Amino acid sequence: MKKFFKKILAIFKSVGDLSASRIETYRQCPLKYKFKFLSARKTRISSPYLSFAESIRNSLAEIHKKDISQLKQEEIIEILKKNWVRKGFSGLQEEETFWDTGIRILADYIEKNRFFANKVLGYNERISGSFAGYNFFTTYSQVSRTPQGKIEVVSFKTSKRLQREDVIKSDLKSVINWYLAKRRWGKKFGGYFVYNLYNGVKLKVEPTEKDVSDCRKIVKDVVKKIKLGEFEPEQGPLCSWCEYTDICPARRSLADPRIYKRVLESGRLPISYSKISLYKNCPRNFKRVYIDKITTRPRYFFSIGLTIHKTMEDFYTYEGWGSPSLKWLLKRYRENWVSQGYETPQQEEKYFNDGLEWLQNYYHKYGNPKLWRRAWKVEPYFEVELSGPKIGAGHIVVGFIDRIEENPDGTFTIYDYKTDPIMRTQEEVDKDLQLTMYYWVCEKFWNIKIRDLGLIFFKFNEIIRTTRNENDIAEMLDFLDRAGAEVIEKTQAIQGLEKSEADKLFPPKINKYCGGCDFLDECPLKEEILKMDPSKVMNLSEDLKVNEAELGPDEEIVLFEE
Repeated sequence: MKKFFKKILAIFKSVGDLSASRIETYRQCPLKYKFKFLSARKTRISSPYLSFAESIRNSLAEIHKKDISQLKQEEIIEILKKNWVRKGFSGLQEEETFWDTGIRILADYIEKNRFFANKVLGYNERISGSFAGYNFFTTYSQVSRTPQGKIEVVSFKTSKRLQREDVIKSDLKSVINWYLAKRRWGKKFGGYFVYNLYNGVKLKVEPTEKDVSDCRKIVKDVVKKIKLGEFEPEQGPLCSWCEYTDICPARRSLADPRIYKRVLESGRLPISYSKISLYKNCPRNFKRVYIDKITTRPRYFFSIGLTIHKTMEDFYTYEGWGSPSLKWLLKRYRENWVSQGYETPQQEEKYFNDGLEWLQNYYHKYGNPKLWRRAWKVEPYFEVELSGPKIGAGHIVVGFIDRIEENPDGTFTIYDYKTDPIMRTQEEVDKDLQLTMYYWVCEKFWNIKIRDLGLIFFKFNEIIRTTRNENDIAEMLDFLDRAGAEVIEKTQAIQGLEKSEADKLFPPKINKYCGGCDFLDECPLKEEILKMDPSKVMNLSEDLKVNEAELGPDEEIVLFEE
């Protein structure tokens, strides 16, 4: 009854003004949102990325007050020197690296915009408007008028991470900022652009009605949770850069609450299953994602996998009376539905119905009241130190485990969810690297006894079980040592090389996930891949979905908002 009245009262609760950044902050970690926007805890760690972004923003504003076509290199240096912000750098070497990047960025911008014909109307233009029924605000880096009288709006980014046009059109920040600009300038609106200064690429944001609808759903879901007071910490790699790490109850008791940051900054390896598997399956794909930092686009096979994962998380953390019913499970599935990445409404409808069928079958076979029990842990995050004869010391293994269940005899079972379109053999499951990694973490670092491990294949409604032993751990550690050493050696070797030469050290490799690769069109092996049996080049599974947090801090510094 208490929960019922809490939900009723939440409907009338105000969340104040919102921004895309605030919504993204909540999605990253609800507790961080609470600390940052709802409490008096205004601590902030100085960041070289923020200082760099501010330096470039102020420099660009000054550049546009001059005749760009006549600017020379020495004038660029003087402008940047005048606007340089020195906070947050770890030392002179880091500051010099950012400085050199800044000069390159500004010179490239000027070269590409020497004949800029628009009239700049304002910098850091703050506006507000309604989105999804709530008041949003944002600040655009530049607003200008074209010779034809149209208003163009630009947001500058200084991130190394490059978003492609087919990705950025559905990005939450981009969609909201496009929508607010369109509402603000109406018929005069000529377009919203995201200018990635680091890569010198200017992209026009043109979301579809479905992209806007998907983002509305995200906003409403987040606002609902904020109103209900759901502010549990969400652990992950980005915790290492959070300004609230020292007071976060999930991090402050750890021996090194910022270990991921320290490992990355020292040039050592933060290894995850997705990262090392991507390298094993295709070094070229690994380079595009983790070294070239090209953002992968939303795909339907990711979305159905994420929907199933979120629904199972709810199912095995159920806190109501007795066990959750099938009706409750399917309700959570509908509420958790991730709509991004589907190519047609018909395709989305098909997968939605497939997912419903999978969960009904699963419930009757594995999740009914006689078999269901609350999980010991769901989606626990781990950070475990790693060393080896080839890679040396100072590395870590990170990741999330879908579910850990305690058995009546005090042992534990690890479960991992799969939405793959192809069933694996017992032999493949017995050799599965991911399960070995999870076994190692649980036995050696969480000190719990693992009885068995299982891969749950929802499409086939089957669980394939397996076990692990010390020999399996030894083989896994040997593989991580060898593969990790290769990654370190090749990453160091490509420094300063042209892209074509660097690519030679990370050659493409045909594997069963080629069918879902974002870089298939540019792959030298494309023709060979397209001739293969479709069952051997299936869509990329949820296993190998890239967690962008693994790339390090959110370098995607947008020069607007907050």
